[in-house]
Amino acid sequence: MRLSIAAKLNFFLLFIFSMVLVFSACYQAVRERDLILSLIKEQSQEQTEAYFDSLNMLMLTGQMAARDTLREKFKRHSHVKDARIVRSTALTRQYGPGRAEEAVQDDFDRLALEGKGSLEVIQEGASSRLIATLPLRASKAYRGTDCTSCHQVEEGTVLGAVRFEYDLDALFAQVERSILGSTLALTALFGAGLLLTLWVLRTWVVNPLGQLTRAMEEATDAPLPGRRLEIEEEDEIGRVAAAYNQMLDSMERRLAPRPSEPGAQSRTMSAAADPKRG
Repeated sequence: MRLSIAAKLNFFLLFIFSMVLVFSACYQAVRERDLILSLIKEQSQEQTEAYFDSLNMLMLTGQMAARDTLREKFKRHSHVKDARIVRSTALTRQYGPGRAEEAVQDDFDRLALEGKGSLEVIQEGASSRLIATLPLRASKAYRGTDCTSCHQVEEGTVLGAVRFEYDLDALFAQVERSILGSTLALTALFGAGLLLTLWVLRTWVVNPLGQLTRAMEEATDAPLPGRRLEIEEEDEIGRVAAAYNQMLDSMERRLAPRPSEPGAQSRTMSAAADPKRG
């Protein structure tokens, strides 16, 4: 398959612009998702600590019955799917089992009661969520509070854990909308750049080469050297055109009859006999 230089350049530029567009969109998607996850993880750590501090305040003031209200307030925060306390065996022995949602429900709860906090992104089909757990250990000086004064356990015992779940679908959908908008803007920008590049190539490369080709074809068909090319730019194509004009000048000089040739002498004598012709 024979392709012109213009077609080859068009395909090459289209390929380059497409690769740049795809790479930019993928890179932006990865960066924005990582940024969203980093921010939500930081937010989860702050909220789990704030939840425990609020719960601790309710305990010190004897208002633990209001912990359901506290839970509902935290659940109304942006992207929070669930917020609850997980009770340990030591706490259950002392104060009873508590609410149904405060019991161990999965491996994350069990790991938290073993003193191992979690910060995991869970993918379930097309849905994504972040699970953050914070173990609560008995301490004699936890932010100015002696936990062992209320809980008859050894210092360092895990009393429970705070668990937060975040819905990531809305955040990721927002990222996808942002990426789509950016991709459309980049497509328009790259499209304009591609059209401008093609126009420049056609004006400065393709059209001058076409003129040079037509001039050579005319010179091949004509009995005498063809017309000269106009040199508008002193670039590579301009130098080729200048060399072509020099070639035609050289051919004309070689084809011009010399005075020593018989035909040239007869023409000279005829011109001398007839002044009008001279």
